Amino acid sequence: MLRAEDLKPETAAAFDRYVRLTEEGMQARSAAGNFLWIEQHPKEKDLVWLGQSFVIPQETLDNGSKIDVPDGIIQHLLGAIYFDNATVERVRDALLDYANYKNFLKQQVLESRLEKREGDRFDAFLRIHKRRFTQVVLNVQLSSSFTTSDSHRVSILSKSTKIVEAPHAGKKSSDANNMSGQPTGYLWRINLYWRLQQANVGVYAELESISLARSSGRLHSDRLLNGFDNFPREFAEAFLEGLHQIFPPPR
Repeated sequence: MLRAEDLKPETAAAFDRYVRLTEEGMQARSAAGNFLWIEQHPKEKDLVWLGQSFVIPQETLDNGSKIDVPDGIIQHLLGAIYFDNATVERVRDALLDYANYKNFLKQQVLESRLEKREGDRFDAFLRIHKRRFTQVVLNVQLSSSFTTSDSHRVSILSKSTKIVEAPHAGKKSSDANNMSGQPTGYLWRINLYWRLQQANVGVYAELESISLARSSGRLHSDRLLNGFDNFPREFAEAFLEGLHQIFPPPR
């Protein structure tokens, strides 16, 4: 019997459909010569080149109609940033250096590590948290891969394969590596799409994030979402800001 917080098949199917249509749109844009979203939005591209990163909401429609997600909510965000004096290889390697996530994403990531690598495929573990009235800690398994289109463009796709709530919120609790917890709806799934493009002596980087969570404001045992619905945007913004620790802007 499904608990109220369990991911229902129809909710998962709606998310999968949303992702499929979004990825088809990405492929169509790239085939048309617009690898980056900002290539079609010159005003935003100019702002990014001047050092102003941004994160804005996106929405994928199905033949002009909104995609219904029963008992769930999809957050689709797009962010962009420019790294001066960088290469796509260096930025790619930084994004795949999962052991370092806990250092430049300290506000969102308590623990991080690479668990396995086979060629261009990576399995990683992230222990993320959100504190508002109480602290919520989620253990996340990710599977990632990168694709090199040419010497100037690289794509990275990371997808959560399992997300569970840690029984104890403490950073050093014994369940730090435990994936036997239960999904609770704070965050059911998250996909991260990175697009990197070399531009003279710098790199344009775009992050597209698609996440799925419970639409209700309440969870089992009368627990509130505690602001976790803001996590996807905060995570994207922190990611762009944190990467500037690795690729600082010119003074």
